[in-house]
Parts: sequence; C-alpha cells; structure tokens
Amino acid sequence: MHCCNWRVAVILEDLLRYAIKEAEALGASDAEACAAASSESEVFIENNDIKQAKSQKPSSVGIRVFVRGSAGFCSVNSLSKSKIKDAVSMAVKIARVSPKDRYNVLPSRSKKPRMLQGIYDKNAQSFEASDAARMAAEMLAAAKLYDKRVSVDSGNFTADVSTQWLANSNGIELSEKTSIFSWSIMGMAIDGGDISSFDFQLGGSHFVRDIDVHATATEFAETVVNSLGPRRIESFKGEMLLTPAAINEMMEEVISHSINSDAVQKKSSHFAGKIGKKVASDLLTVEDDATNVEALGASSFDREGVPHRRNVVIEKGVLYKFLYNTYTAKKDGVRSTGNAGGSISSPPSVSTTNFVVRPGRSSLDTLVSEMKNGMIISRFSGNVNPVNGDFSGVVKGGRLVKNGTIQHAVKEVMVAGNVFEALRRLNGVSKERKVLYDSILPYMRFDGISFTAG
Repeated sequence: MHCCNWRVAVILEDLLRYAIKEAEALGASDAEACAAASSESEVFIENNDIKQAKSQKPSSVGIRVFVRGSAGFCSVNSLSKSKIKDAVSMAVKIARVSPKDRYNVLPSRSKKPRMLQGIYDKNAQSFEASDAARMAAEMLAAAKLYDKRVSVDSGNFTADVSTQWLANSNGIELSEKTSIFSWSIMGMAIDGGDISSFDFQLGGSHFVRDIDVHATATEFAETVVNSLGPRRIESFKGEMLLTPAAINEMMEEVISHSINSDAVQKKSSHFAGKIGKKVASDLLTVEDDATNVEALGASSFDREGVPHRRNVVIEKGVLYKFLYNTYTAKKDGVRSTGNAGGSISSPPSVSTTNFVVRPGRSSLDTLVSEMKNGMIISRFSGNVNPVNGDFSGVVKGGRLVKNGTIQHAVKEVMVAGNVFEALRRLNGVSKERKVLYDSILPYMRFDGISFTAG
C-alpha cells in the first residue's frame, strides 16, 4: 500500500471511532459510522471518437444513530473532524424527532468475515487515466474494425480503486479494498438508409489482466450488424430466447424485488407467503452470492458489517428464502442474510449483491436448434412492473427463428406478457453465461409468448 493510502486509512479509522464516541456522548444508544475513499479514472466515447477523460478522488462518511429506538442518519463528503462532528450532531437531532421503531438495531459483533481474495489487484494502483483512454480507444477501434457500417454513439471505460471502512458501537470494525474496471459501448450499424436497432454491451473485471474490451466491442458490433435488413412479420405466439442482457432488462428486477424481504413485509412482493412452493420451472435456480468474485458486486461484508455468504433463493423452481438486512430480519425473527446494501450517503436498505442464475445443460446452439417458431431478443425496450410482473415493449435486435434456423432480423415487433407466468414456462437455460457487472446470467428460453407485428 502506498504511503498516502496508509495515511488515509489511519485517518478514516480514527474518524469512525471518533464519530461513534461523539454519538454516544450526545445520547445515542447505538451508532454506526461508515466511510469510503476512491480513486477513479473515466474516459468517454461520443460519436465515434474519444471525447473526455476525468479523474477524481471522492471520499464520504455516513453516520447512523439510534436514540431510544429512533433512527437518524447524516452523511458528509469530507474527512474534516469538525464536519463529521456536525454530521453526528445532525444525526442525533434527526433521531430525537423520528418515530420509535423496536426493530431499529445494529448487528452484533460476530465471527470476523472471511476476507475475499480476487477482488483487489495491486496493479490497479498504477493504472492511470492514460491507460483508461488507451482501453477506450482499443474498444472503439475493435468495433469499427469489425465492420465499417458500425457506428458508436457512446461508451466509456472506468477504473475505480476504493476502500470501505465500517465500525459500530457493538465492536464491529472492518475494512476492505476493491478494484473494479468496467466498460460499455452503445451504437448501431448503418448501411445507407438501413439503420439497425441500438445495442448496448458492457464488461468488467477486478484485475488488469482480465480486461477484455475487444470481446465486448466484437459482441456489440456483431449484434448490430445482424440487426440490419429487418423484415416485417406476422403476429404470432411462440418461443422467446433472451440474451443475458435482455434477461437483465426484463426479468432480473422483478425477481430481485420479489425476493426482497422489505417488499414482502410491505406486501408488494408476488412471492409473499410462497416459501417452499413452486414459483418457476425446474430449470431455474437463482442465487445471491457476494462471494462469487467473477462478478463485480463481490465483497466480504455488507453495508452493516454482516459477513457475506452464498444465498440460494430459488432452487429448481422452488422458493427457499428471502433476502434480509438486520432491520427486516429482526422484524421476521430470522437472521440477516448479509443483504444490507446502499451507498455511504444513505441508510442501509435491502438489496441483492451478485445476482446469479445457475447454468443449464444445453448449449446456446442447441437452444436455438430446438425452436420451432420463435424469436431471439438481444435487448428489451419497454416497461416492466416489478410488483405484478407485467411487461410490454419493443423487441431490440430481434431475429426470427423457424424450425431451428435463424431466418432474419425483425422490424417493429412488440412483445408482452408476465414475468411470473414466463418463469413457469421456462423451457431452456444455456450452459454459456455472461457477467454483466453484478449479474451472472445465461441465455433463457420461454414458451407461449405473444409477439405483435407493427
């Protein structure tokens, strides 16, 4: 660790202890202090060119206190002791005028979490803005080289090295450093008057050696070129094969909302009361797994300092558990699943970490070859209701499949249905999976889907 980084760590650890003592002195029965310091470099792509680069080193501190069961929170983007003292005072004042809630508790000190290996690359410390610019330029060049008809509307490359600290009045003191490289590219293919659907692809890694902007650029370029020459089709009902990106857009939010204990307790989850019951096809197994270092949501502990672990929430179509933070767990009389999430600048909420769908046994090629009458959807643009699961929107990058053969791109096709009904009609999951930031998703095929021609 560089000397300046060591000094920041010592300063922040002392500040968190100071904040907790100050809160207790002002009458708080419980106090939590968390902090984050980052070094970020980001380069932007606009209109087929590198346009802007920026570097910053943000830091923030968040204070949460309980006064006789009432909660208060305040955050500051400063490491000044006086500013943190003011934030503690404000948090206590907010708590004194907030309603009491017997479920307002902090996690107790438990066995120290096993710190993950594989989420921090020491080489990231020397990764500079010029390196980010080089990666962005390589991604742009790879997309353009694939086919001269490819046009890149926007994109970016970001390098982020950050450290998080957390301490509370129950004796929890934790810190962890992570490195995250992420990149994205968006655009279309243009062939005279023929303009393809927009496509958006992204990638990410924890290690410099695993950065692969070429693969992302090639997948983007291939998708938009395959979208050229779309033809109108007749409306039909058949199979829908979603790419990982389309799964992320159409399905993931609905499932994440339904397994969130806060949504269950507020009676807005479709899965409420269904633990141990069938909610999907046997082919679906969903995990929330912050210990999976392939995805970028990996970390050793949650926003409250509870150790992370692998949570299987749906196994072979059966709902096994909901995701909890300390508050919602206390309410249901269970233990936290380590799913307190959120930024330093807000109180903890319940959230997923890495959303993982277990792979199937079929290859993507097999899933396509088994389709009699259906559609491959690269992206979905429309509305999805996370509570009731209804979705409707426009097929993006859609290709018609007849008798196991991809026919052509489709034009102006709408797709509509219900996620919960579709999950029960899931009839294919690929062996291949893709990491989409904090998700690991396969290709998934569903039957009985309605497609409406424009």
